[in-house]
Amino acid sequence: MSAIIDKANTLWWYLSRPHYSVQLIQLFRRFLNREKERTRFEATQWCQQVAIPMEEVLRKLGIDKIEYPWEVYPDYWREAERRAKQVPVVMGGAGAVEFIFTATRAFKPTRLVETGVAYGWSTLAMLLGTLERESARVISTDMPYPKMGNEPYVGYVIPEDLRERWILIRKPDILAVPKAIKHFGGTIDFAHYDSDKSYTGRMFTYPRLWKALRNDGILISDDIQDNIAFKEFAQQTGVEPLVFEYKGKYVGVLRKER
Repeated sequence: MSAIIDKANTLWWYLSRPHYSVQLIQLFRRFLNREKERTRFEATQWCQQVAIPMEEVLRKLGIDKIEYPWEVYPDYWREAERRAKQVPVVMGGAGAVEFIFTATRAFKPTRLVETGVAYGWSTLAMLLGTLERESARVISTDMPYPKMGNEPYVGYVIPEDLRERWILIRKPDILAVPKAIKHFGGTIDFAHYDSDKSYTGRMFTYPRLWKALRNDGILISDDIQDNIAFKEFAQQTGVEPLVFEYKGKYVGVLRKER
């Protein structure tokens, strides 16, 4: 009975928020894709087989060393940590922020799209990684966790003076990602995927980000061990996937060929 009530409450959460309710379409698609959704074991095995150290991934991308945002910009990072302590709800972890920061410093993107924000640690890494380029902008898409009441705290760790270079689209990826790409005129330099972790969500968004990505651009995806979406998409692109382990999970990287 409690499971039925929980599902009813989730349905009401969506229906009472029309700008999020389109996500119900994706939930139905997940049901239709339920066999693909249940591929965590296969995906984890593949990640374990192909993973290499983060430093080696960077070398394959032509980057000599890791840079840490808390060392390069300690004042900003301390302010972010102070702000994080004020958040009364628990959201997703920080992810491989040093990798994101290093990649944005090296590749010098100016049109960056991120899916999934939570506290905003990855967003902060991108904003700091592009701080020396005034024209750089980060557009993030985020649909808050249903029933958790975290809407006011999405991106909370981002200091105020960095927010003028950041746009947050509070809609599901199915609506927000096309809007973010359109904002940049259809072409982006850098993409970080950390939103809908389902097979269905990934296979909707990956192709759209990839199509918009310029030649030599980078697509990074977190938690690729959840299902085989990243593996399958990498095969579709024909690009060698670069995978590394980070705090017990796996990150996938694709670099679009010149």
